[in-house]
Amino acid sequence: MRLTRWIYCLLSVGLLLQAHAQTFNQRYDPWARADFGWSVERLLDSTYFVISNSELLDSLFYSSVVTGIRVSSTGEFLDTTRLVYPLRATYAGWANASAPRAEGGSIIGGNTYQADGTIQAALFLVEPNGALSLLFEYGATGEEWIGRQAKQTPDGGYVLCGETSTVGIVDGFLLKTDAIGEVEWVHTYGAVDRYDFFISVDLAPWGGYYVGGTRQIAPDNYDPWILRLDELGNVIGEGDYGTPQNDYQSAQLTTASNGNVLMACAWNMGATQNTQQVCLLEMDENGAVVWQRTYGPFQHCGLFVVQEVNDQLDLITAGFTNQNGFYKGLLLRTSSAGDSLWMREYVYYDELVTNGKGAFYDVQPTPDGGFIAVGVALGIPGQYTQDVWVVKTDSMGCIEPGCHVITGVETQITNLKDVLRVWPNPVAAGSVVQIGLQLPTTFSPQGALRLTVVSSDGRLVHEQNVAFGATSITIGTPLASGLYHLHLSDAQRWISGAPMVVE
Repeated sequence: MRLTRWIYCLLSVGLLLQAHAQTFNQRYDPWARADFGWSVERLLDSTYFVISNSELLDSLFYSSVVTGIRVSSTGEFLDTTRLVYPLRATYAGWANASAPRAEGGSIIGGNTYQADGTIQAALFLVEPNGALSLLFEYGATGEEWIGRQAKQTPDGGYVLCGETSTVGIVDGFLLKTDAIGEVEWVHTYGAVDRYDFFISVDLAPWGGYYVGGTRQIAPDNYDPWILRLDELGNVIGEGDYGTPQNDYQSAQLTTASNGNVLMACAWNMGATQNTQQVCLLEMDENGAVVWQRTYGPFQHCGLFVVQEVNDQLDLITAGFTNQNGFYKGLLLRTSSAGDSLWMREYVYYDELVTNGKGAFYDVQPTPDGGFIAVGVALGIPGQYTQDVWVVKTDSMGCIEPGCHVITGVETQITNLKDVLRVWPNPVAAGSVVQIGLQLPTTFSPQGALRLTVVSSDGRLVHEQNVAFGATSITIGTPLASGLYHLHLSDAQRWISGAPMVVE
């Protein structure tokens, strides 16, 4: 009996550790400067490479540098690297600016900036070991070419999209290089007297490209814009995919497994930014819309990336919501036909950062079925700088598994998991469970506090109210042997959670 109990205890601890390994949430500030997270890629050693821009102070002036932060699969900070280019600032292009390379590592679309105003489109390489380097620059002195997103092509070369002011007011461009960065061709797109931007590019099944961005259709009206190009960049077809109102968000594109293209953006359903809804769209190879959906309430919002989820072909997207100036990170998971499965908002909170504002700019599925999202935790001038924000969730978007069982709560605070302490843990079946509670002194609940206990198979097994200011909680209800997840919430937000094993 003792041997059986000992084996079960080891298995329980294994389950406990596994539960901890599924999620993490971090704010990274390696240089004590303003940082901004743009995208994330998984390296061959199973670590994650977060691509960001960081502020650099040299002997003369402040500048910007492309930065890589490497973290473990459990969120542990490992190392960082910077691309310091003398007399130039360097920038990653925009949301989801990077893409994997066949040989490992990734390619990043972006640009460099010189003091005379010259802006050159650029490709940055991330080697399989995480080393960061510049592959090439494009553009002449005095010109402006801003790179946004890059992809590797089947021949080992690269395509880079963005915008330029060298032809009209602003036009989109697509540029193709060979494997060593030599330019093979470059084309611009759009009307000479309008503002036209490219923000995303992906490979199309006919050997050409889908390119997405924004097109100006009237002085105060912009629409998401999708072009279909052949292998040399010639236009096969194009269209606007917005509403009659001014749609502020660009078309963020990903080629689906069936060869169609997926678009993430926000549509404006009224007269202002506060009447937007995040939206998804699937378009076939001929430019016909297969389906389109909008999600959530009317508010200032946006989606910056859409990805397929492993073999299920569900979709995961990332972006932000903004309600009265309070920015939150947003994750939305849908079926392959766009039917919503869940949508959750995330805010950052710790002893220093109490306003929790932030946004996500990229999300990637992870091998364990969860998701890793990156973006920015916003700062307050004179108090603390903005930092890179990385959140790892399970398949349901939960920081602690089982959050989806708590009805009516869609917002999660991402960095207060340590406020719940369970002892003993593991606990013997039938015993009283003692839980320590230590919320930050600056924390203010939004409604009554509640403790929820969820079994590992997703069943709600216990709920009880918690007095604000309490430092300990007792669960007197006997629990059967197994793994459980504790959740502390108020009327509006998931606050904290912890795993618990009953022997």
